[in-house]
Amino acid sequence: MLDRADDDRLLVRASPEAPPEAVVERFGGGWRLTRWSVDQGGDESLGVYTAAELAEAAWWRHLDRDRGQRTATRSEAARRLGDA
Repeated sequence: MLDRADDDRLLVRASPEAPPEAVVERFGGGWRLTRWSVDQGGDESLGVYTAAELAEAAWWRHLDRDRGQRTATRSEAARRLGDA
């Protein structure tokens, strides 16, 4: 979920009670997604998107990739099956 911190900054949270996991900030004509971590002591830029909702979706896809839950693209599946 997106939780508004101010006009140009939103926090990405898993639920209303959960701590923020990422920050979505207005950047030029789009929205910049940044991994935010107090523990790791630094921010990691994860891209710029045309809408805050797209940046949030990219955050959850990023987590899925980190957990090994990424779905294969059609071309990757074709290569594995020998069709490409």
